[in-house]
Amino acid sequence: MKEVQSLRRSPSCGFEAELPGLIEALGRPDFSQRLFQVARKFTDCHTVTSFAFGGSRSPRLLFAENVGDVPVSRRIAKKYIADYWRFDPVNLMATDAVHGAACRTMMIGADDIAHASYREHCYAAVKLDNRMTILRATEGNVIRVNIYRGRGNSAFDRGIEAIAAAGDTLIALLARHDVWAAMAEGGEDFEYLDRLRYICPSLPKRELEVCALIMRGFSSEAIALKLGISLNTVLTFRRRAYARLRISSQNELMRLVLS
Repeated sequence: MKEVQSLRRSPSCGFEAELPGLIEALGRPDFSQRLFQVARKFTDCHTVTSFAFGGSRSPRLLFAENVGDVPVSRRIAKKYIADYWRFDPVNLMATDAVHGAACRTMMIGADDIAHASYREHCYAAVKLDNRMTILRATEGNVIRVNIYRGRGNSAFDRGIEAIAAAGDTLIALLARHDVWAAMAEGGEDFEYLDRLRYICPSLPKRELEVCALIMRGFSSEAIALKLGISLNTVLTFRRRAYARLRISSQNELMRLVLS
């Protein structure tokens, strides 16, 4: 295993041209497939997976995409979390990522995996021989993306430079997609609503609902229609909620709840 430092200083080699499509897909179910297609364009990779982890929380799979119609990578990623996470040498370096803002880029081959079952199930059995891992601490988590090369892929090494050079941008997109995807699902069971209640336990139900919908991107008019109240009532609830939270804008609300 080796850490790749020179690639991060290289030009992004055309990755910027892919940003509009990725940004457009943020929070949507097709984001992971779009990101996979971009990675395939540059590296002809076989599989891309992404995880969030940090502190005492268990690792969480953000997505897993692979070549073909059978979602093999998702099944393997879940087994990896359950059985092999602690044997991955990259995770031994994750503590440093939590305390530093710099993006880390590493290459790891199947031969670097000392644990025989891990090496067999996650590499040999699916004909993968190495991967590029990019990770960085962001918004209280470490976000990690793995791009795997299949056996006989001669394009991989030529294409990873573009991905590695855009590592910080890529991690930022993954972190924002994770937040927006959770918001898009709605409901009152998500962590951001629990945080809002924790920050201000006295926030009335209607003010809480208005804040939640603001965070999900609803306009004041759309909130009025959804809750069956007048626009003026929405504006009143918003003003009162912001006063209780000691904020004055939607951006401040987002920072308050997500920080």
